[in-house]
Amino acid sequence: MALINKNDIEKLLNVQNNTQNALCISLYIPTHRAGHETLNGQDHILFKNKLREARTLLQRHDVQEAEIEQYMKPAEDLLNDNGFWRHQAEGLAVFITKGFSAHYTLPITMPEVVYVLDEFYLTPILPILSQNGRFFILSLYREKVAFYEATIETIRPIDISAFVPETMNKALKFDVKGHDQDFHTGTTTVNGTNIVHGPGSTKGDEEHERVREFVIEVDKSMQKILHDAHEPLVLAGVDHYCSLYRQHSKYKNIVPQNININENADVVNMNSLHEKALNVVKPLMQQSHTDSLSRYQNVAGTGVTSEDIATVAAEAVHGRIDTLFITPSQPVWGRYNAKSAVAEVHNEYQRGDHDLVNLAATKTLAQGGKVFVNSYNGLSENTEGGASVKALFRY
Repeated sequence: MALINKNDIEKLLNVQNNTQNALCISLYIPTHRAGHETLNGQDHILFKNKLREARTLLQRHDVQEAEIEQYMKPAEDLLNDNGFWRHQAEGLAVFITKGFSAHYTLPITMPEVVYVLDEFYLTPILPILSQNGRFFILSLYREKVAFYEATIETIRPIDISAFVPETMNKALKFDVKGHDQDFHTGTTTVNGTNIVHGPGSTKGDEEHERVREFVIEVDKSMQKILHDAHEPLVLAGVDHYCSLYRQHSKYKNIVPQNININENADVVNMNSLHEKALNVVKPLMQQSHTDSLSRYQNVAGTGVTSEDIATVAAEAVHGRIDTLFITPSQPVWGRYNAKSAVAEVHNEYQRGDHDLVNLAATKTLAQGGKVFVNSYNGLSENTEGGASVKALFRY
């Protein structure tokens, strides 16, 4: 259940910074959930070809053959894992250096690229981690408890059955079978809190209390996935289930409006669920993007903004960036000089170079700043002169 998040970025940065005299391999490919591409092993073949490319790049760095084999072993193990290739999403990212490897199935299509550098190349996954990237959906139906990872274009189920019952009926062992919309309570409300009475409580009171306990347990389990996340969470279910979950959840990014669907068919149909969730969450993403861009434009030219990539990269290293807008582009190679505290741009890649856009974005994310990937998820603005970055500084 590898939902890549900001902590993963921090881990990758720590690994690359603390691994001495080692190169970092970053490999991305588009993949498929099902269809003839999966049956014909298309993803497997593409990955194999990219491994050949990685070997060639290592040779260009004058790495000896025995050392190349050590680098490539984790990737070769993935290549030979038939079960792994039957459970893919829209994209795959693999990161390898000496003594470390990690891979992530991703909900957006990845480019076919391999980089062998002194750092991990993370730019392709930034749309997922950006403010206008992905969101989550949690369905709380009596007949179906499920969790989904989604973007504007895609939705995929995430298996949570290891620690959350698949249905409320199973978990609560309701004596009376029915539908969510048949649920009624007779509780007393004091200062906004439902009070369940003792021996004289009604069956509705008892079921209400059991549902309350259940959603609390679901939230505790979901914290294993969401405790470091900042993405919006859309709740799907009848109002009283969603209201209880919102009341008791520790997750801070539940969107105010839930998807109120009474028919289980809408839960089974992921496309329908995705469409209804978009109606709720997309306006919030667009508003966040618009508000942040307005803040930038209101102070542009006053010394607290910049569109110069060398300046932006240096200020990101110093932890000064509050909000960063990135326009998709080719890598901008350059180097940050810690002694002079400035960055310089190179026309072509030189050994030891960073992609300065990658550097700016990862440092901003790691230090609590916001990143928007322009032209992604329908959120964009004009970039005069083709600027690849816009940064609003903290001070």
